[in-house]
Amino acid sequence: MKLRILALAIAVASPGLVTAQTIDFQTSVETTLSQNPQRDQSHAQIDQAQAALSQAGLSRLPQFNLSFTASNSNNPLNVFGMKLQQRDASFRDFGFAEAPPTGSIDTVPDDLNKPGGYTDFNTRIEMLLPIWNGGKISSAKNQAGAMLEAAQKGDVAVQQMLTYYVYEAYEGVHAARAFIQVAEQALKAADAYVKTTRNLVQQGVVLRSELLSAQAHQAEAELMLEQAKNHEQMALDGLRSLMGMETYAPLDVAGRVNIDLPSESLDEMTQMALDSNPKLQAMRQQVKASHAAVKGSRADLYPSFNLMARHDWNDNELGFNASSYTVAAVASWKITDFGVTGRAVDQANAAARGQEAQLRLEEQAVRLNLLKSWRQYQNELKKVESNKAAVNYAAEAQSLIARRYETGVSTMTEVLTSQAQLDKARAELANAEYAKNIQKAQLRLATGRMHLDQM
Repeated sequence: MKLRILALAIAVASPGLVTAQTIDFQTSVETTLSQNPQRDQSHAQIDQAQAALSQAGLSRLPQFNLSFTASNSNNPLNVFGMKLQQRDASFRDFGFAEAPPTGSIDTVPDDLNKPGGYTDFNTRIEMLLPIWNGGKISSAKNQAGAMLEAAQKGDVAVQQMLTYYVYEAYEGVHAARAFIQVAEQALKAADAYVKTTRNLVQQGVVLRSELLSAQAHQAEAELMLEQAKNHEQMALDGLRSLMGMETYAPLDVAGRVNIDLPSESLDEMTQMALDSNPKLQAMRQQVKASHAAVKGSRADLYPSFNLMARHDWNDNELGFNASSYTVAAVASWKITDFGVTGRAVDQANAAARGQEAQLRLEEQAVRLNLLKSWRQYQNELKKVESNKAAVNYAAEAQSLIARRYETGVSTMTEVLTSQAQLDKARAELANAEYAKNIQKAQLRLATGRMHLDQM
């Protein structure tokens, strides 16, 4: 696969050095899946969900904080506290040095009440260990895990959708080429009619108006051929865009790809779609995540229990003079917040119900689209068989009328009407073949089977 993609990249980078690169369906899908920006977007969503899951798991581990604080104050309480933390408090700080010899309990010591500015440098390392917080961490982990699964299933859905788009463009190229063949046959016949009619006019067998009718039909055939070629280029443009190629990069496709139905039973395919459609699987994981979010929002209704350990160094200058530690177990329970948490729970419940409703709507849409594709596929099968017979009948009729015209029995109007019926039958057959194949691809996409390994 890598060699094919590398060869394609070289061809795209040097379009003037090579002829049109012929790419088979598998290579075109592999190139699209490796270069299309939708894959980059889905990969980013997976990485985001993976980071959220890792974050939720790491939330169970202790947190370590290191801080440094420098403060200066002349507030009596702050100053005395600083000295205590520095283990430097003395009786002087209580005003004993200011007491009169006889002593008095009414003495107002300035050393205590009016200290000068004092400085404290605090260095702290602290550990916080969550023990139980109402299930908030486990709910966050479950929610992140479900969102990761949803992102992964979403990536599968993107892969299968891109594979379908590639098939649609790839098949569109072959359908356009089938129309080109029809148009070329029509133009070849129109050229022959113009030549034959010109000879008959020169011989005086038919009027000049017959030649004008033949030439008008010839112009219509030329226009039909030009339109078919434009459709081919538009399909190739779509394929280039999907593969990330330059607009005018030379490109050609290999043989037509025939894909099979995932099952011949409508009931089996319906069950496949409900069980295996990656978009539905992603939405189910989103519903699961929304239920986890409800549990997380309820966590604030329950008590929490955490441990804290701290070590401090305090000094009146930069240093680690006085050290102390604190160990605490903290249990708390919010008695009431006047309904704030309750409303958050209500919002989470409403969001979960919305996700469930969206899932049911998508399931209904998948079933309906699958049924439509199945009905349309059955119609296209009948159209293919009918158009094949119509082509045979129209070709035989056109041959008979052309021979009659050459003998002067039929008119050019009859010839052109017969040729138009033949051209129409051939075009409708080409269109029915294309539509049949697209409906098969849509059925595979709906059932989660639009993957190279499954096709």
